[in-house]
Amino acid sequence: MSSTRTMITRAAVAFGSSAALLLSGVTGAANAEPAPLPIPIDGLQAPGLSAVQGISPAIQQAAADPTNAVSTLMAAAAVFAGDAVAPPDSRNVAAAVNEFVAHTPAPGAVPGAEAHLPPGVDPAHAVGPVPDAAPLAAPEVATAPEAVPAPPPEAAPAPSPEAAPAPDAPAPAAAPGPAFGPDAPPTQDFMFPSISNGCLVDGGNVIATAISVAGPAQIPAPGPVAGQTAYVFTAVGTPAPAAEQKLPLNVTWVNLTTGKSGSATLKPRPDINPQGPTTLSVIADTGSGSIISTIFGQVTTVEKQCQFMPTIGSTVVP
Repeated sequence: MSSTRTMITRAAVAFGSSAALLLSGVTGAANAEPAPLPIPIDGLQAPGLSAVQGISPAIQQAAADPTNAVSTLMAAAAVFAGDAVAPPDSRNVAAAVNEFVAHTPAPGAVPGAEAHLPPGVDPAHAVGPVPDAAPLAAPEVATAPEAVPAPPPEAAPAPSPEAAPAPDAPAPAAAPGPAFGPDAPPTQDFMFPSISNGCLVDGGNVIATAISVAGPAQIPAPGPVAGQTAYVFTAVGTPAPAAEQKLPLNVTWVNLTTGKSGSATLKPRPDINPQGPTTLSVIADTGSGSIISTIFGQVTTVEKQCQFMPTIGSTVVP
C-alpha cells in the first residue's frame, strides 16, 4: 500500500512540474510585447480608393475580353460617376477613366503631355509624405507633364524671381520615384498612388507611386523600345526589396486602340534603388496606342510582406 501511495505521489509531483512549465511558457507568451496594429487608412492617403478598387477588376475583365473593353470600362466608371453619394474623389477617378477611354489621342501625341491626376486632388495629399526624397525632386520636375517643355536647369533655382511665374511646377515633383536623370523621357503617372496597410514594422502604412514610360526610352533599364511600355512601382519609405518576391505584383493592361491586352509581373532590379525604397519594374509589349493599366498584388521587402491596393494608370504610347 505504501509503495502504491509513493507512486501516486511521484506522479502528482511530475504532473505538477510539467503543468508549471507549461503555464510558465503560456505566461511568457502572454507577457510578450504584441505586434503593433496597422494604422487605419484615411482619405488623404488613399483618395478615390473605392472607385479604384471597383474599376481595377473591370480592367482585368477587359483584358480577358478586349473587344468589349471600352463598354466594360465605361460601365464600371458609370457606377461611380453617376453615384451622388459616392465620395468626390471616387467620382473624379471614374470621370478620369471615362475621359481616357473615350478619348483617342491625335496622331503624334506626346506621351506625358497631359496630366492624368483627376481634377480637385492635391498631389501632395495623393502621394503622402516623402522623407528624404528631396534630392529626387529636381529630375522629376523635368519629367512632370506641366514641365515637359522646360529644361531641368530652370526648375532647380526655385527661390529665384525667374521661377516665380511657374506656381504649378513644384506640385508634380512631390511624386517620388527612381532618379532617372535630367535627360529622362516623359513619365506618365498613375491616377492615384497605391497604399499598403501596416507595411512598416511599426504598423505604419506605405504609399506607393506607379509610373509608366512609353518607348523608345533608355530607362528603366534595359529600356522600352518603340511599341513597349515600362512600368515602375516604388513603395515610398520601405527598405530594400527582398531577393525573392514571395507573391507577385502584377500589371494588367489593355490597348484601347488596337484591342491587344496582357499581363506582366513587376520585379526588383539591382540597378534601381537596391538599398531602398523597394522598387519593382517590368517592360510590356503593349504596342502603340492608348493603354489603360492596373497594378495590384504584393511586395516583399526585407522586413515585411505587403499587400498593396490596386492603382490605375493611363499611358499614351506613340
